[in-house]
Amino acid sequence: MAKVKDHPRSAEEFYALGTKEYEEGRLKWDLTRMREGCEKVFHAYVEATAALIQKQGFPEPDSHGERWEILDKIGRRRLIEIGDSTFLYLHQYGYYGGKMRPEVEKTMKDVKEAIDQARKGTAHES
Repeated sequence: MAKVKDHPRSAEEFYALGTKEYEEGRLKWDLTRMREGCEKVFHAYVEATAALIQKQGFPEPDSHGERWEILDKIGRRRLIEIGDSTFLYLHQYGYYGGKMRPEVEKTMKDVKEAIDQARKGTAHES
């Protein structure tokens, strides 16, 4: 299990790789690269929220449903909203379905917001 302080760094790395891969794929209409980019950004959200969840003393969740329940318990409604969009548009439609819906790019920006929240929420971790 990763340490709390490692998750935001990992989230930022996945986000940078994913957005780059998505954008390069979009420019060439390379659907495989776009799908891979979506999945990396989805994983960035998972890493970001894992940091906040562990910081509150909970173990890393095993499912999206568990993640939702813990985020609800710790009062992170905005992260639940971002997670729902991320799961649907990036993970389900984008990666598994290969469908690049208009919401993909807004959802990617929202994941950056989740990463920023994780960074702020774990700023004093060593």
